[in-house]
Amino acid sequence: MPQKVSSICGLMGRARRKCFAVLVLVFFGSLPIWGQGTIQDQLNSTYKGKILLLRNFYSGNDLRYDQNGRLLGTATSGSWTVANIQIRHVSVTSQGIELTGKRFGRLYNGVKHGLIEVGKVRIYLELPRAEPAERTDVDSLMGKIFVMQGEDLRPMLPDCWRYYLTGTDKASRMSAWEAALNDIQKPLKLPGEKLTAPKPVSTPVPKYTKEAESEKIEGLTVLRMVVNATGTPESIAILDPLGMGLDEQAVATVAHWRFSPATLMGQPVPVQMSVETMFRCCQTSPPPK
Repeated sequence: MPQKVSSICGLMGRARRKCFAVLVLVFFGSLPIWGQGTIQDQLNSTYKGKILLLRNFYSGNDLRYDQNGRLLGTATSGSWTVANIQIRHVSVTSQGIELTGKRFGRLYNGVKHGLIEVGKVRIYLELPRAEPAERTDVDSLMGKIFVMQGEDLRPMLPDCWRYYLTGTDKASRMSAWEAALNDIQKPLKLPGEKLTAPKPVSTPVPKYTKEAESEKIEGLTVLRMVVNATGTPESIAILDPLGMGLDEQAVATVAHWRFSPATLMGQPVPVQMSVETMFRCCQTSPPPK
């Protein structure tokens, strides 16, 4: 009889060990991968609700990056004024991080500006699979994809934006632009004695961006440029922007304008001039120059 009791106890002990083993496997199998819950909570706490500027100003609503912050696939670099991303949620998996959010366009109104929602966006970041993700690695990856606070934006932008960010108003921006011109050329200012202004020959109208058109954005962008001795615009700068990608549209179009050059005592000369481009959604005729 004692032998039977001992056998029963042994069987029960083995059964308990098997149950314990199953419970352990189930418990560990349900753990968040790479400390997923902790990192995901931390990332949402840090980034959720923040509006960050996407590096390279990629357009599109579905972007994917590798573990080094390089874009996978193809995407077009657009205007920085429509590359603002508000992160709404961060999800962490064993393969990477998914950011979902909204894309915003920046609209300028004199010295004021605001943000307008122009679409939704999904951004996927691959993570190395060899080892668990560390918070510092994730933050470093985010810094390769978004412009972080305190970074100088000017080197990232086209030259036409440089003077807008240098000055605080139109006069200071123009002064900075003229100072740069004096290092490479000395175009004359209009009006001037015995100086005739350039005459427009071809002035096509800038096209709308899809973001601005969908929101029916209207307004004025003010440019400063040199019309050289052949009648070709160059050194175009944005002094007062409109935003929503329209300023780059104006610059790209004005760069293809053609003039009969200004003349001084009958000789072609380069001159400075300003251009005001009006964007009107429902216009039936070209905007005033």
